[in-house]
Amino acid sequence: VEFDWCSVNAVQTARELGYASVMINYNPETVSTDYDMCDRLYFDELTFERVMDVIDLENPKGVIVSVGGQIPNNL
Repeated sequence: VEFDWCSVNAVQTARELGYASVMINYNPETVSTDYDMCDRLYFDELTFERVMDVIDLENPKGVIVSVGGQIPNNL
């Protein structure tokens, strides 16, 4: 629940500020995996290497590394 609330609120805030959002989620069972929540959604492991792969592919203006959960907190 914590991850869902944090990630969905982060994505909604980014959208309200006029930014597109890209999410990497390693747990397909969460609400934040709804494709209507963000502009791009990746299901992948949360490791430094995979996050950097997505960053290289998407070329974002910025990155929010952690919005809940122990795995992203460890990145």
